[in-house]
Amino acid sequence: MGSVDLGGTAKVSLKGTVAAGANIALAVTQPDGLTLNPAPIVDQEGKTATLVPTMPGRHLLRWLATGTETDVFTDVLDVWPADPRFIISLEEAENGLRWRNPSAADREDLRLYIAAATEVIEDIVGPMVASTYIHHAAGGGSVVLPHIPSQVIAVTIDGLPVVEYYADFQSGIVYAGTRYHPASFVAGDVAVTYSFGSPIIPPNVRLAARELVRHWWQIGMQGQGAVRGQEPTADAFTPSGFAVPRRVVELCSPHQQIGGFA
Repeated sequence: MGSVDLGGTAKVSLKGTVAAGANIALAVTQPDGLTLNPAPIVDQEGKTATLVPTMPGRHLLRWLATGTETDVFTDVLDVWPADPRFIISLEEAENGLRWRNPSAADREDLRLYIAAATEVIEDIVGPMVASTYIHHAAGGGSVVLPHIPSQVIAVTIDGLPVVEYYADFQSGIVYAGTRYHPASFVAGDVAVTYSFGSPIIPPNVRLAARELVRHWWQIGMQGQGAVRGQEPTADAFTPSGFAVPRRVVELCSPHQQIGGFA
């Protein structure tokens, strides 16, 4: 198992070989750097264990030979956040592939493709999936947010609420003070909680994401290799340099950000 939902049960397996009669334990390092305590119980054969992750992110799995505490096998487990920011649903992606009875393993792989497609599509059209984010910055000036916000929910300095602030929704800059008297934030840790994206994903963007997932799956999972279109104009490149089928860009064009395409 390579990934699991937050709060779900993960059954992990030791893939390497171990000496006969060796006692095996599993040490799990969580994303915060702390070791999971108590450690998961390994079955009598020393091959599998189950755990229920309580935080999203990458977990390091170290299978150890007890007594010597020597690493036998190392692996990772990725835990999806509560909101994995999928730009289309799993069912939409399956429909694009004309699946009827997919395996559980294929469905889990497909979720990874959808998550990756979200990043690439948003590189073309800007943030689309509605999300809430907390951005931290040093005081002493204004705060430039990494996204253009749709709403600023709260601003704090060192944990204390800021009553007066002004957000420029065109530039994504937040100022202390008011619109007519903008000022700099005082020194400290300025935390801006804001939302961005859209509550509705336009149909053309959803179709573009479905087409991108289908394209990736066919070249990556159906034995066709990384073969692109036969025509020189079959592919386009997003502002960050991702190669995508030109049809994907065309579908996104009504919401496309200015410039950056080749």
